Amino acid sequence: MRSAERNLTKEFDTRTAVSELVTANPLIRDADAAYMLGCSKATFWRRVADGTIPPAIKIGGMSRWRFKDIETVIERAAESRSVA
Repeated sequence: MRSAERNLTKEFDTRTAVSELVTANPLIRDADAAYMLGCSKATFWRRVADGTIPPAIKIGGMSRWRFKDIETVIERAAESRSVA
């Protein structure tokens, strides 16, 4: 295998690994997380402020949450509710 082919294969493998990682636990925006919770963005941010939802991961001026973190919030709420 030539050097250029090896580099291309290595680059492809790296992109594939990153793609799988992002697919497994993507970072989502406040609007997406609010949609998952069935609330407005304003309510979502109030829940962040009161600690119900974990703080954002800050990347420059962006605020993002791990998809799994929002799923965990939903799972905890479901577990803590009382069934009549």
